[in-house]
Amino acid sequence: MRKDNLMGIFYDQEFLTRLERLTFTLRHIKAGKNSGNRRSPIKGHSVEFADFRGYSRGDDMRYIDWNSYARTEKLFVKLFLEEQDLLLNIFIDTSESMKFGHPSKAELAKQVAGALAYMGLASYDQVAVAGCSNHLNGLRPLRGKSAVNQVWHFIDNLNFSGITNLDLSLCEFGRYSHHPGLSLVISDFISNNKFREGTKYLRYLNQDVILLQILSPEELKPELRGDWRLLDSETGEILEVNINTEILKAYQRKLKNLNEEIRKFCLQQGIIFLSHCSDESFEDIILRSLPAAGILE
Repeated sequence: MRKDNLMGIFYDQEFLTRLERLTFTLRHIKAGKNSGNRRSPIKGHSVEFADFRGYSRGDDMRYIDWNSYARTEKLFVKLFLEEQDLLLNIFIDTSESMKFGHPSKAELAKQVAGALAYMGLASYDQVAVAGCSNHLNGLRPLRGKSAVNQVWHFIDNLNFSGITNLDLSLCEFGRYSHHPGLSLVISDFISNNKFREGTKYLRYLNQDVILLQILSPEELKPELRGDWRLLDSETGEILEVNINTEILKAYQRKLKNLNEEIRKFCLQQGIIFLSHCSDESFEDIILRSLPAAGILE
């Protein structure tokens, strides 16, 4: 069986075939600038004409309006309400802390991002991927399965280091795109709330927003005991602490409260929030968790 490789992790052909049968579920019509394979929620017409736009290299030749070309000698493409594409934006936190855990949070983030990017490209949607530090390190929107290797290579070579401020990086998105779409932000969200303004800005730009939190087993159920000298991997700050049962209980309460605050914020903003452990399989997240949350069908 043929397998496709991302960072040493193999997607087998059966998994990729199942991805091609899935589609993103959106709460609003997202009118992309290119014709694609996605049907809108509008009913009553098998194919309803919406608009024209200028031809761009790579567009489907079937939708060229040859009558307009005969009159103007310019190429125009017909757009239909039921065949307007999705713009899928995938933002990946590339801070040093994402390398933490066994397996690491970064590993699962890249696996999920690579699978969802494939799914979008196979549906002829537009897919853009960006690493987030204090700035966006992005790959321009691409379409079609011919772009899969380019997107996977970009994801595979993301550099996880330093500090990330999602507010700063996500607020740069408006410089590059004003098209409505679906934005997925993958992070541990242990950032002193430095993601709220950025995600609110994405909503302002008419994005359906999904926050996918990835935490490591060591963060969810730490097993440390005794005297430890802890090093903050992003800031270099050192904390000497004696870890006992009470300290661990206090940590668990703080982590629970943090996630409850994130969920409350997301509910207020119309954002979907999901939390997963880095030891979960990317197949289960894509094929079970996301459909159960109403994101895929």
